Amino acid sequence: MRRTFNIFLGTFLVLAIHFNVCLCSSEWLIQTLEDDIGAENFTYYRLQRPGSLRLQLVSLHGDVDIYVSSSVSQPDYSNYDLKSESCGFDIISIPAIMSRPVYLGLFGHPNNHQSKYRLSIFEVDEPVVDDYEALVDKYYYEEMDGSSSKEPIEKDTYAKLSSRKSVKVDHREDERPLWWDILIDTLKFFVEFLLQTR
Repeated sequence: MRRTFNIFLGTFLVLAIHFNVCLCSSEWLIQTLEDDIGAENFTYYRLQRPGSLRLQLVSLHGDVDIYVSSSVSQPDYSNYDLKSESCGFDIISIPAIMSRPVYLGLFGHPNNHQSKYRLSIFEVDEPVVDDYEALVDKYYYEEMDGSSSKEPIEKDTYAKLSSRKSVKVDHREDERPLWWDILIDTLKFFVEFLLQTR
C-alpha cells in the first residue's frame, strides 16, 4: 500500500511540474519549416499572423541570413526593416505594432554551395502599454527636470489619457490559468484519496 502511494505521489509531482512548465510558457510554437537553399539565392515567405512574434532561424548546414519587411514583398540585404546576419543561429523579434503581412527573405550565404535551415515561428506574450507616449513623458521628464516640474507633467499625462477615445484594458490578469484549475482538481483528488485510505 505504501509503495503504491509513493508511486502515485511521484507521478503526481512529475505531472504537476510538467503542466507548470508547459502551460506557464509565455511563447508558443506556431510553425517550423525546414528546407534547403542554394548559394546566393533567396527564399521568400509571407507571414499574416498578428501579434508579437519571434523568428528563430537555425542554419543546420552552411549559413542562412534572414531579412524581414512589412512594406517590401521580397526583402533583401538592401531593402528590409529587420535583419539578422549572424552565423548559425539568428533570432528576430517582430513587434505586434508592425503592419501585416510581414515578408521574410532567407538568403543562402555564398560560402556554401547548399545551405540547410530550420525556421521556427513563435507567438510571444507582449506586455500591454496603454499610452506609450505618456509613459515616456512621465519618466523621461521627471528624470531630466527633477521634482520641480513634476506636477505639470502629471496633469499633462492625465489629459492625454483622458482625451483618448478608447483605452485598451487587459483582462488576462483576472482569469485563472488552466494549469491552476488542473492543479487544484488534482490536489482535491489527492486529498480525497488520502482520506479514504485511512
